[in-house]
Amino acid sequence: MRRIWHNHHIWLHTIILLKTCSFAYAQPVPVSVLSAGVTPQQNIPDHIDPRTHLSGNWGGIRNWLLAQGIDIRISDTNEFWSNPVGGAQASSNYIGSAAVEMVTDLHTLTGLPLGTFDISAMEIRGRPFSNTPLYVFNQTSNIEADDNGRLYELWYSQKFMGERLAFRIGKLDLGHDFMVSSVGLNFLNASFSWPIMPDNDLYDQGPVSPVATPAIRLRYTLSPHWNFLFAAADDNPVGGPFINAKDPWNQNRDPGGTRFSFRTGALFFGEVQYRRTLYGRQGTYKLGGYFDTGRFPDQSDLRKNHKTNWAVYAIADQTLQHFGRITELDAFIRGNWTADTDRNQIVYAADAGLSLKGPFGRAGDMAGFGAGLGAASPYLAQADRRSGLPMQGTEYHLELTYQIPITPWFMLQPDIQGIISPSGGVLDNKGQHVHDEAIFGLHSSVTF
Repeated sequence: MRRIWHNHHIWLHTIILLKTCSFAYAQPVPVSVLSAGVTPQQNIPDHIDPRTHLSGNWGGIRNWLLAQGIDIRISDTNEFWSNPVGGAQASSNYIGSAAVEMVTDLHTLTGLPLGTFDISAMEIRGRPFSNTPLYVFNQTSNIEADDNGRLYELWYSQKFMGERLAFRIGKLDLGHDFMVSSVGLNFLNASFSWPIMPDNDLYDQGPVSPVATPAIRLRYTLSPHWNFLFAAADDNPVGGPFINAKDPWNQNRDPGGTRFSFRTGALFFGEVQYRRTLYGRQGTYKLGGYFDTGRFPDQSDLRKNHKTNWAVYAIADQTLQHFGRITELDAFIRGNWTADTDRNQIVYAADAGLSLKGPFGRAGDMAGFGAGLGAASPYLAQADRRSGLPMQGTEYHLELTYQIPITPWFMLQPDIQGIISPSGGVLDNKGQHVHDEAIFGLHSSVTF
C-alpha cells in the first residue's frame, strides 16, 4: 500500500505557509492499495480440476508439473467504477491486474529435506482515481495502484519442529499474515483488507501489495487453538521520502519491484491468534501490534520529525449462525489505535461487517455489508485551522457487495460504496468542498 499526499494540497499549503511564515501542513489525503489477486495457498494440490481453470490442464502439463512439486497460478482481475454523486466531480474509471505465481515444493522436486520457494509478479492497469477526484483516506478498490509490471513476492519457507515452527524469508507481503480478517477479505474497499490506519501512517502504505518488503516471518503453532506470529521487515523498501509530491505512492521510483533500500528503519509485527468453536460456530480472535524504528513527519509542523512509531489492533472473525446445509452468517470487527497522535494522520480506526454465504440457496454466492471509519489526528486538524482550511475529522465508509460465481473459474461482484466526509472534510484543487460520495462498481476475476 502506498501513501498519497495530494499535490494541490501541498502547493496550496506552501502558499499559505509563505504568507503566514508557519510550516504547518494540512489536508494530505493518502490512499491505500492492497493485493492484486495473489493469495498464497497453504499446500500444493495433487491435481488440477480443469473445470475450475479457464485454460484447463494444459493437455496434462499442469498435473505433470504438480507431480514434480510445481504449481503455476494465473489470474486476472478487472473492475469498472463510477461515482455519479459527490467527490470533486463525477467520473468513470477502469482498473485491472494480472497476477502470475509459481510455488515450488523443493522437497518433492529434489528429494532433499527442503521447503517451499515462491515467486510472483503482477501487471497493473488503469488510472488510480481514489486520490482524485474522490479525495478519500482509503481506496475504493484493493487493486488500485500505479500502472506498472512488477515483481511482487519472492520467498523461501521451511517448517521445523514437526511443522509447528514455520520460517519464511524474502520479499514478503505481510498483509497476508498480519492485521487481516478472513471475513473482511470478501469486500472490495481496500480498508477492509489492509486497515486504513497503517495504510496512512506507515512508509509506502505498509508492507503490502504491490510493494512487498524484505522480511523474515515466523509462525509458531502451539496447538490447534493458538498461533504466534512475528515479523521483522524493512519499513521502506523503495527508499522514497514519506511525502513525495511528484510520485505520491513512490511506486514509480521502483516500477519493476526489484529495488531494496534499508536506509529508513525497521518494522516489526507481532500477533497472537486464538481459534475456538463454540456451539458449532467457529471464531478466530487476534491481538497484535507493530513498531517502526524510522522517522515520521510531524502532523502540524514539517520542520519536525519524530523517531519511531507504533500501533496496536484487535480482530474478531466469528460465525454467527448456520441456516440449513449451505447458508452461513459470519461477522468481523477490527479496531486500531495509537497514542502517537503527533506523527500519524489516522490515530484510531474501526471497521466491521457481515457476510452471508449461500443466500437464496445458491451455494457459491455471498452477500456482504460492511462499515468503517478513520479518525484524523488532532494535530492535523490544528494545522488546518491555522491555515484557514477546514479541519479534518473522521471519514466513514459503507459497502454493500454480492459475489456471483458465473462459472467455477469466473466470478462477478457488483458493489456499492458510500463515503461520508471524505478524508474527514477537505477541499479539492479548486478550493471547493468535497461532497459525500456514492460509488458503483463491478468486479470480475478469472482463474486461468
